[in-house]
Amino acid sequence: MKVLTQKSFWIAIGVSLAFIGLILLSIVPQAFSHPFSALEAHEKFIYPIVRVTYGNAGGSGTVIYSQNGETYVLTNNHVICDAVRIIEEWNSEKQEEVKVEKRSVVYVEIFKYRNVSTPVGTMKVEADITAYNEDEDMAMLKLRFAEPVKYVANLFPQAETDNIHVTDETIAVGCSLGAPPLPTIGILTRKNFLINSLSFHMSSAQIIYGNSGGGMFYGNTGEFIGVPSLVPVIGWGTPISHMGLFIPVDRIYQWFEKVGYIDLIPKSE
Repeated sequence: MKVLTQKSFWIAIGVSLAFIGLILLSIVPQAFSHPFSALEAHEKFIYPIVRVTYGNAGGSGTVIYSQNGETYVLTNNHVICDAVRIIEEWNSEKQEEVKVEKRSVVYVEIFKYRNVSTPVGTMKVEADITAYNEDEDMAMLKLRFAEPVKYVANLFPQAETDNIHVTDETIAVGCSLGAPPLPTIGILTRKNFLINSLSFHMSSAQIIYGNSGGGMFYGNTGEFIGVPSLVPVIGWGTPISHMGLFIPVDRIYQWFEKVGYIDLIPKSE
């Protein structure tokens, strides 16, 4: 999870809102409720979330496609950026030094469960980085594994993204601090917060380091509405976990169109 420390006014706002938020969280019960059974909720929110690792770094990912012998996982670029290197090497044909991109294999762990909720282990699979963008902070991984993955996140319909509003229920799921996928419930608290001219949404569903690349879901439908990516910090680096920012699904659709993956994305029924 990236930390957000870009502007002093943001830190000041974070301090004041943090105290307000802590007071509200202590006196207002989290009374939100999605319309799904326990099994349905797991299948929609939790089972599509995977752990993504490279070396000592790691985060989360979301399975967004698994058909025809191909499975793709969406994650943040900063989760896998160490696996991409640009080096200079001698090109004997050109007789000069040239810059060459080297992409290493990353690992995706698909969790296995007992009695719906109890994680009992993972299936660890190699994956290739098929697309990435540092500015957008998104990356697509393709598993080196032909068998289909059973649970795939459904993206919120592209034509209906304007119908997502502040106070709508949100559910964040990710491998917080490297743990198996953990869900937290909140509401959408802000839309289109601009950072470096890029739009982010904010949710009170708490996120922390390790959530990066996971999923933010729409409580009413169980559909995927974004990628948790940033958390503000105050003081000596204390994260304000209920003010997390996520890449909204409309930005994700736009990036998929640019990199040629828009036709792979399953639409909600």
